[in-house]
Amino acid sequence: MTEHPAAASVSVGPCTQRRTVLAALPGIILLPGIASACGMTEPAEPPSTVQQTTEVQATSIPAADVPVGTAKQVKSGDATVIVAQPTQGEFVAYSARCTHQGGTVQVVRDLHLRCPLHGAEYDATDGSNTLAPAPRPLDVVPVTESNGQLTIG
Repeated sequence: MTEHPAAASVSVGPCTQRRTVLAALPGIILLPGIASACGMTEPAEPPSTVQQTTEVQATSIPAADVPVGTAKQVKSGDATVIVAQPTQGEFVAYSARCTHQGGTVQVVRDLHLRCPLHGAEYDATDGSNTLAPAPRPLDVVPVTESNGQLTIG
């Protein structure tokens, strides 16, 4: 086997090193942008875990439609609301918008709620998130009872 003459005479001098640095410059300049696009920068503020209150268009339903120990999904304008009666005469309401990615939370049974998108679960007694990936409780929606009617929103 004979050695190629050019391979034997490869020299690494200042010109070769300069070319190497110049060839690498576009990558060095682009690296911060690539790192940022790939999420390699410092993380943003974590999402809030505090329950919030939200307003919806007011609507009314009979209190009898929500028996003690159950929850019901109700349309209120363009919004969907979960209304529950955890104990006799105590009515609560929450936005049915999942705090993970905005799916519409469903009543599974009694006071147990679940988002069909990724399985986040909530307790209808207080709106708390009981199973990830939901980062925080459901938003509270104002509800009042008067003369057997619930006013939501």
